[in-house]
Amino acid sequence: MPAVDKLLLEEALQDSPQARSLLSVFEEDAGTLTDYTNQLLQAMQRVYGAQNEMCLATQQLSRQLLAYEKQNFALGKGDEEVISTLHYFSKVMDESSSTAGTKRPFCNTGSIINSSF
Repeated sequence: MPAVDKLLLEEALQDSPQARSLLSVFEEDAGTLTDYTNQLLQAMQRVYGAQNEMCLATQQLSRQLLAYEKQNFALGKGDEEVISTLHYFSKVMDESSSTAGTKRPFCNTGSIINSSF
């Protein structure tokens, strides 16, 4: 990367053509950086949203697995082995949507960052 010229305050106050030229280069770079960071923010928000949606869907699946036991089948209660397996699967799903080592859900219904630069 080439060395960056410095825009000294004294030169900027003199309003020379060189200072104006250097200032326009800095402004262009600032605009490029702003565009890049806004695109990066949008990409990060998409990933966050997708992770959150996956977490919420996993929790819903877990609840649905547990609901099998409460179904009223015409031929009687559900198979205990199936119920046990679904309970275990529900537990695994709950653990996968929780933060490591805690029972708090990883899902977050809020936005990580709502503003742009």
